[in-house]
Amino acid sequence: MSRVSRTAARSLATLVAAGVGVTLFTAAAPAQAASTAGGTITRSEVLARAQSWVDEGVPYNQGAYKSDANGTYREDCSGYVSMAWHLTSSLVTQTLPNVSTPISFSQLKAGDALDYTAEHTFLFAGWTNQSSGDFTYYAESNTHNPTHGPTKANINSSSLEGWPTSYYTALRYNNIADDPTGPSTYSGDLPVSGRWGVGSATTVGVFRDGTWALRDVNGGTTSVGFGQAGDLPMTGDFDGVGHDQLGVFRPGTSTFAVRHDDGSTTSLVFGQAGDIPVPGMWDHNGHAQMAVYRPSTNSFTVRHDDGSVTTAGLGQAGDVPIVGDWDGVGHTQMGVFRPGTNAGDQNTFVLRHDDGSVTTATYGIKGDLPVVGDWSSKGRTTYGVYRPGTATFALSNAYAGTADSVFTYGNGGTWS
Repeated sequence: MSRVSRTAARSLATLVAAGVGVTLFTAAAPAQAASTAGGTITRSEVLARAQSWVDEGVPYNQGAYKSDANGTYREDCSGYVSMAWHLTSSLVTQTLPNVSTPISFSQLKAGDALDYTAEHTFLFAGWTNQSSGDFTYYAESNTHNPTHGPTKANINSSSLEGWPTSYYTALRYNNIADDPTGPSTYSGDLPVSGRWGVGSATTVGVFRDGTWALRDVNGGTTSVGFGQAGDLPMTGDFDGVGHDQLGVFRPGTSTFAVRHDDGSTTSLVFGQAGDIPVPGMWDHNGHAQMAVYRPSTNSFTVRHDDGSVTTAGLGQAGDVPIVGDWDGVGHTQMGVFRPGTNAGDQNTFVLRHDDGSVTTATYGIKGDLPVVGDWSSKGRTTYGVYRPGTATFALSNAYAGTADSVFTYGNGGTWS
């Protein structure tokens, strides 16, 4: 898979809901983990693994084991930390210190743990305000409070997770590694979304070096070849037929190329170096128009059917553009996806409405890639994320911060 910049990779999910008809093939291979059991693991991967059990709604059961792409681990507090750290087996609260080093509370970083050896342990997800003691965490607590997080707490509280705070020891897994600093590079599958059939809900897929693997509503997979390595995938109803066609944006030449339903292709040069494609129903006339987002100016530039161009600003440095029908009015509005800054930070979806107002919603954690679509045919666009480390889509039908649909698809990818 080609390697692309953080901004370019994350922009690939800025796809307007639509669809295309193609032929079925076998499902893509399972994701490959970035770490190996008992090996070195980054803080962001620890949190991604922890989040996966939240997404799957794993219950609390000391006598049961959960088997998935993460491995097989016991469904209790220490089994959960063992899974997140990618240990070779499920340890207990008394033996977690055997693979970790005690640290002070002030030294806690995302991916460390708090362990009360006699009873309970949970995973530290990161400071939200260290000076005041505010942080978030992940935990498997009991049958009435299964896998949850990121949950807010304060290190100065008299108790945490039902036990006195003074009973806990802060632990750092011996094989945990800080994430690389500076610009990140993503390598792997790129998430896409669209309506692959007339009247269908939005579904997802992945793009890899010119091959599209599209998932239908029943979980089947369709393969289409269009584009090449280095292209940025995009979808939209360019033909105005009620479902999406596939397209690519070639950054080196600022060229949009569209594959029409009859198999023909058309192309258009629009934009400049560094732009990100954001096609959408900008003219409110039943088919998609080309547009770009310019990170250098945090602005959207739309090319209308009559050849005229309009520009509007939204976002800040580091934001990734997303577009969709947030208002359910039949045309596209602008938005941006603001990735979490530090491991464990939540991402923010920033949506601009037709009346000029802006709303925000937090969803997912750093390292996720955004996807948007009308997942349940409600007539309005909502959000989702793709977790490259586990090749997992987590889609929400409402802006409630929780996933309604979670499934594994594609080969995943890694940040470095």
